[in-house]
Amino acid sequence: MRLLDRLDRELGDGAGLVVITDYDGTLTPLVSTPGAAVLAPSVRSTLARLAACDRARLAILSGRGLADLRARVALDGVVYGGCHGLEIAGRRLRFRHPRAHRSGVAATERALTAAIASVPGARLECKGLAVSLHYRQVMPSRRRAVRAIAEEVLRRRPDLALVPGHMVFDFMPRVGWDKGTAARWMVSRMVPTLPARRAVIVYAGDDASDEMAFTALRGRALTIHVGARPTAAEYRVRGVREVQTLLNRLAAAVTS
Repeated sequence: MRLLDRLDRELGDGAGLVVITDYDGTLTPLVSTPGAAVLAPSVRSTLARLAACDRARLAILSGRGLADLRARVALDGVVYGGCHGLEIAGRRLRFRHPRAHRSGVAATERALTAAIASVPGARLECKGLAVSLHYRQVMPSRRRAVRAIAEEVLRRRPDLALVPGHMVFDFMPRVGWDKGTAARWMVSRMVPTLPARRAVIVYAGDDASDEMAFTALRGRALTIHVGARPTAAEYRVRGVREVQTLLNRLAAAVTS
């Protein structure tokens, strides 16, 4: 694989490594409900090797709430970014966007609860600074109705942004912050903590929100899209298994 060969070359001279990945669809397969996305023991073991390595820094940046993400990965030494990076914690880093407030999200949650009552299969997930409208279990003939509900609720809330994902709409404070700005923030704070003078940066993700990070890190990182969609990423892998192969290769390169 061209990507693996390049990583072997760039890490071969003792360079440091910063890895940032999405969670759902990247570290775990996409599943029918958010609660079913469980990290495989083999993947957790590889992540643990990266997190414990002095030559590497590991971050996981997700649309999930921060507490949920930390509980699912359950590893020390990882920088966690929840709600698309509105909240970040780990390795002595702590960030919460100063203009991200819960009040507008709570009002939207109430409006969505009433609006989706007539759409079987639609469900809400409260994430603190964001609320998600999931429609994976909605009949295909009714999914257009879900989109119409999301757009109508958003029209009444100019203080919120709508972030589409895999069968989900995330409503979050409109503060000019996304996975791209969050990834740059993470990189700027993790790279200086590495012992090496040079750092190789890798970002992997599968969702529309990750495209913002691919663009923001262009020319600075090796960006990897998981799946077959059109992408701004430099490289592409087919699925979660190839991500696991990549992580194993990275862990071997920095711990050998």
